[in-house]
Amino acid sequence: MTISEPFSPRRAPAVEWILAVAVVAALALVVWRFLQTGYLPQPFYYRVSESLMDWFSTAYWANNGQAFSTWHTLYPPLSFVFLKALTVKGCYVAGEVAGRQCDGLSRAVILAIFLGNFALVWATYRVNDARTAIPRTIAMCLGLPMLYALERGNLLLPCFTCFALGYGDLIRARWARWLALGLAMNFKPYLGLVSLPLLLRRKWSWVIGAAVFALAIYGVTLLLYGSGGPLEIIRNESQYAVAASKNAFADIYYGTSYWPLIRLLRAPEPGLVLASPPVAAVWAAVLTAALRAPQIMTLALLTFALFRPGATQVRRLGALIACSAVTAYVTGSAGYAQIFMVFLVLFEPWRGVTRKIILTATYLICIPADLVLQPFIHAPGVDFLSGRTVMADFGVSLGHFVRPALLLVIQGGLLVLNIADLRRPSGQDSRHDDGLTCAPTLGGLSADGANA
Repeated sequence: MTISEPFSPRRAPAVEWILAVAVVAALALVVWRFLQTGYLPQPFYYRVSESLMDWFSTAYWANNGQAFSTWHTLYPPLSFVFLKALTVKGCYVAGEVAGRQCDGLSRAVILAIFLGNFALVWATYRVNDARTAIPRTIAMCLGLPMLYALERGNLLLPCFTCFALGYGDLIRARWARWLALGLAMNFKPYLGLVSLPLLLRRKWSWVIGAAVFALAIYGVTLLLYGSGGPLEIIRNESQYAVAASKNAFADIYYGTSYWPLIRLLRAPEPGLVLASPPVAAVWAAVLTAALRAPQIMTLALLTFALFRPGATQVRRLGALIACSAVTAYVTGSAGYAQIFMVFLVLFEPWRGVTRKIILTATYLICIPADLVLQPFIHAPGVDFLSGRTVMADFGVSLGHFVRPALLLVIQGGLLVLNIADLRRPSGQDSRHDDGLTCAPTLGGLSADGANA
């Protein structure tokens, strides 16, 4: 398929349209609930007074300094240089909450980035496959991971812009894509893991190019902000790694793995006893095995990929690595980190049982709805978005169990597809690899696109 083909949404698989409609319907329910109650219902963040505070808390330190010495941030200086340029400095004299109330420029920038990402995602998927561009854009941009990042005002939004430009097919110039990848890794350093497939494919120009831009951006922003050297970041990361969580509910709220739930099963807290001790022990063991098995298989696959560099596909293997990362490490209310995995998975064509299962599960984790099974929080608060005093209800929900399960399904399916890539005869190795290792093609399909 090329971009010049006539666009016909009716040719998209009916299942994808149904799933996209489910995402929109769930969002409509969220809006209706918000209008009725004055706050966003679960699965959105349970502290109703803290909407957008990821942005404004960071903006406070961007304008007042000492983000590394006092706030002990984990991220490179780019975030602070970026926000200092796009915020009203005078709004942050009295703190981040006052800044949120005062800084209308920031609120406009957040909305503009979100809308820009919407257009960027549609254009990117339109190049890849016009038939599925609309339903996949709906899932990506109106789905739970992206909307959660928007509600938090998280810097994942501009980071995703850079990531999509680097891994999509809209930009032909390699240096521009390396620049985009370098920016993305400076916003969120863990995205360096998603670049591992380029290293495994021994595409040294891409690896070196992205690394040079990443280091150059880090050096320039370090000078501009005045702090955030490697030793400071390592020290803060070490302190964060050993810090014990003090809120079990926060850990399971929008986590992407069962690890917080396993800890809660093994050491329940008052009000959060999910099962009797014998049953809890069995479930903890089962869930641990379910998480460990795909991790071990992923590590084995990456090892074998060293010996078949031409067989791997960058976006597909990158999706597996991103999925493995969120099921292994991301806990708490940080499920928005799934947006990178979702973006990469939605490049897969709707063909073959495995791909259809993966894509269906991806649509399902994008549905922004939940069902509370055991109420845990019933507290008054002033919702920032509505300005109303509300009585907010949140608790242990169906999504706490279903979303990590869906991610394991996606991880298992991606393992199957990547194993199939490695088993392909050497003469059929991927030569185009989704446009990431040569001049991008408008079709955007990988070498196995016709008969995978």
